[in-house]
This record gives sequence, structure tokens and C-alpha cells, in this order.
Amino acid sequence: MDERIKIAPKKKIAFVCSGGATKAGAFHLGVALGLQERGFRFAGGLQTPGVPPRPSEPMEISTFVGSSAGSVISAYLAAGYSLENIFNSFIGRKPTDPRDAIPKILPKLTYPTMLKMRPGLAREQLAQLGLLKTIAAGIIKGNFEAILQLRWIKATGLFTTAGVEQFLREEVLPSNRFADYASDLFVIATQLNHSRKVVFGKYSYSPPAHDLNCQYNNDVSISEACAASSSLPFIYTPYSIQHGGSEDETHYVDGEIRDTLSTHVAMDAGCDLVFASYTHQPYHWQKEIGSLTKHGLPAILIQSIYLVIEQKVNQYIYQKESQRSAILAVEKYCQQVGLPEEHLKRILGILEAELHHRKDVDTIYIHPNPADAQMFFGEHFSLSPKKLADLVRSGFRAATETLKRYEFADRVVGPKVVSAKG
Repeated sequence: MDERIKIAPKKKIAFVCSGGATKAGAFHLGVALGLQERGFRFAGGLQTPGVPPRPSEPMEISTFVGSSAGSVISAYLAAGYSLENIFNSFIGRKPTDPRDAIPKILPKLTYPTMLKMRPGLAREQLAQLGLLKTIAAGIIKGNFEAILQLRWIKATGLFTTAGVEQFLREEVLPSNRFADYASDLFVIATQLNHSRKVVFGKYSYSPPAHDLNCQYNNDVSISEACAASSSLPFIYTPYSIQHGGSEDETHYVDGEIRDTLSTHVAMDAGCDLVFASYTHQPYHWQKEIGSLTKHGLPAILIQSIYLVIEQKVNQYIYQKESQRSAILAVEKYCQQVGLPEEHLKRILGILEAELHHRKDVDTIYIHPNPADAQMFFGEHFSLSPKKLADLVRSGFRAATETLKRYEFADRVVGPKVVSAKG
């Protein structure tokens, strides 16, 4: 075992899901199945009016943080859909257990919903077709300055996430208000015209001290928040929201433009155990697959993007581990010299405040195995039941392999619902 984590003292557990289209959504579901296999449970559903929220139970995941595709999976879990129900919707299978139809049978996401054409796209294409031909002709003739004319292309994206917003609002969510759910749900988006990350949820916290450009917002519906978070540039046009009845529109793009992981949101909400699931794992050379140059430009582009993201993630993890090590080293020294407990607590409190790190928080990062070439080459926007099922299995394997390195002491094992082993 790499680490022993005491579950009993943990008061609040979070599941943080990154973006990556349907590929990431299926992977996150597999990770959730792996967590369930180890005895963790997911708390979701509507809060009973007039009844105060109950404290989280041991091994219960009650906080969900999502970006892009991760926001949709997080919304499913917060709404109370079981993992079996979500898996059935992926593969188009009817549930056999009535408990897996709560709050109802989750409808299947379709291509017309996920890839809804943006209004006015055809007119823009016709208007700028001549410009594109001119640019292409110039490049063919060796006039590479023609590339500069790309700045005159005004198209903002091929598709819109309005279909996702309507799907969640009309077919999925029992309520479209964050405040109506017993669990805490947070959806991350990025403001297009500001260097600002926005966290949509039921709370309106002040900006965290470590990032004053992070804004909490509680006046947006869940469906709009997910649509804003899922607006991946170039593929989707920025999603616009009118806040507080204002006629001015605020445009949003993908929630991971500024930060790849948003584990700090879970910590801001008081969580002391965080499971962070992400899919941006670069390819590691394998003899049977060979160089990515044999697999064309898309594979090279994906590898390049994943390498950049991996560096950001690793830097973030290293920073948090360094902060934790520094706090623990000071604590150990103070204990060795017999510093009174009162002064020790004050010193540790100052360090945690200045470093923006809580030593009581354990974060477990779950990502694909570098040798999982099937996951790397998996299609990002596929809704094929077989391909989605394979991606779910990749997530399950990744979670199982990661969780083997931890011993969860004093744990209470919950019932198993569905397994992705097969």
C-alpha cells in the first residue's frame, strides 16, 4: 500500500470530473463504478422541502464538480441517477431492476442533441467560402502570407451546446435549480471575454485567495451551466447567458481553458477527501502500436494537446504535494521540540492559510493507464454503445489499479450495483 487513509474522520467526499467529450463521460462512469466496487456510494436526488440537510455518511460521495463532459456526468449523479441507469443509457439497454429507473429511466444522448447545428451557420459558410478558396489557392502557390487572411473568418464554431441544455432541462433533470438538490453540484466554465473561471452552483462564495479571477455564481440553471461548460472552442460556439435579467450577454467556453482540474472547488466546499478523474493521458510508446506518425495527424494533435495538459496537471499535483510536505515537516519538528499544542495549531493554521492548502485533505487522482492505447485512440464524440462500454471498462480498470495503492481504514462497505469488469 502506498498510503493509508482513515475514512471514519472524513466528513465530506467529492468526485471531480474533467472534460473530454463522450470519451471522458464514459471514463468517469467507469471510475465511479470502480469507487462503488470499493464500497463508496453516490448521494443524489432532490432535497426534501422543510427537512434540514443530513450530514454525509461514511464512504458517501455527496459533492460533484464537473467541467465540460464531466459536468453532465456530475449532473446525472447529483440528480440521483444510479450508475446502472447511466450505463444503460449509454448502451441503449432497458433496466431490469426498478431501482435503476430512479428518478426515471435516463434517456440516451443522441447525435442531433450533442451536435446541434448553430443557427446561421449555412449562411456564414456560403459568405466565407470564397475567402477560404482564396486562402487555399494562395497557400498552394507558396504565398504563405495568405494564412493571415484567416483572421477575417468570423465563424465562431460549427455546433451549439443548446441541444445539450434542452436535453438536460426537458428530459433529464427533476429540477433545474442547484439549490433543490441534497448534494452539492458545481459546474465550471470560462468567461470568453475575461480571464476568469466561473463556478456555477448553489453558493456564492467570495473568490478564493489563491485565485481572485475565480468567481462563484448562483443565479444560473444547471442546464445552462452545463451548456456553458461544454462549449469547446472551434467545435462549439461560445454559449451566452443573460444574468439577472440583464440584456447584456456573457459568453462562456469550456470549463478547463484556465484550469485542467478544479479540485480546489471541492476543498472550498469543505471536502476532505477528493477523487479527481481525468482522461488526458499521453500515449507511451508500445511496440505493437509503434510511432504515432503511423497513425496520422489527429493522433499527433491529440498527443500534443495531452502533453501540454499533462504538464499542467503534474505541476499542480507537485505544488499541492510540496505544500503538504512542508506543513507536515513543520508539524513534525514542532512536536519533536515539544511546542505546546496551542502554538502548534496556530502555526499550522497560518501555514495552511498562506499556502492555501489543508493538510486534512486527501486527493486521489485517477487517469488512464499510459499503456491503455485503446483509451488514447478512443473517439471523443462517439455514441457507439460498444465503444462507450469499452471506455467505461477503461475507467473501471484505471480506478481499480489506483485504489489498490490505498488502504481505506475503518471503512463501511456498501452494496454493489453494477460492475464493469466484463
